[in-house]
Amino acid sequence: MLLPLLLLACTDYDLTEVGVIDEFEQGGVETRSDVLLVIDDSASMAEEQARLLASFETLLLVLETTRTDFQMAVTTTDAAGGATLGGVVLNPELDELGELFLDAIAVGSEGNRTEQGLHQALLVVNPATNPGFLRDGADLHLLIVSDEDDQSQYEVDFYLHELQTLAGADRVTVHAIVGDLPAGCVSGTSAADGGPRYLEAAERTGGLSGSVCAEDYSPLLERVGLQAAEWNDRFPLSRIPLLDSLEVRVDGVLIPAREQDGWSWSPGDNAIVFVGRAIPRPGMEILATYQPDLGEVQ
Repeated sequence: MLLPLLLLACTDYDLTEVGVIDEFEQGGVETRSDVLLVIDDSASMAEEQARLLASFETLLLVLETTRTDFQMAVTTTDAAGGATLGGVVLNPELDELGELFLDAIAVGSEGNRTEQGLHQALLVVNPATNPGFLRDGADLHLLIVSDEDDQSQYEVDFYLHELQTLAGADRVTVHAIVGDLPAGCVSGTSAADGGPRYLEAAERTGGLSGSVCAEDYSPLLERVGLQAAEWNDRFPLSRIPLLDSLEVRVDGVLIPAREQDGWSWSPGDNAIVFVGRAIPRPGMEILATYQPDLGEVQ
């Protein structure tokens, strides 16, 4: 599923380029998402799984804070183990949700070395295999964590097509925490091969990706949670701003530019990026006012 970035976006500026006002509205009302974590359980994954365990609260906190109607389950990349879910299917109504989540993602490292994450994801979400997990009208988010590329039998296109057939067109998003391209990555005592198939699936479905060698998965997991909630943390501007002139207001309140509970400007995509408690809630209006950089590259 491609996340709808803006419900409302408009720009006003006169011919003399006196100033620009970019206006947006936050989405994410009554979102329903089914989240499947596909975790590599081969022998080389001990360090990466420890990082995932250390970061898990970020994803869970976002889903709970945004009041997303979610279900979450865990499987592995080990096709020899069958299309099973690890533990119970998690949802906001369960007691001790955090402990249950920890138990579910502790998949161990004794799985088959032939990792087949896309194959396993397709089997697990199939209602014939696990009835009740994939709900009518829910978006499906797959989060794959692996230090090797997918070795499933068929092409990526086959798995995306079958997943979309089960979940509905434009309702499938793949996120990947895998090895960097082209040659993988190294961190501490761990190393990872590149994950081109997983990264292709993420790119084609509008999902997020990050390095499995990163020391902290929390920033990416926060963004995955926001995307599953259909909340946006970044809003692209219509022009390149003069940064000293850029002001951001949410429902009329001036928001400071700062790293914690504020906003920053991302030059890579010319976007305002909100952080923490400053991320606008559903229905809130965001106004960015600024002078355009008249030397910008068109």
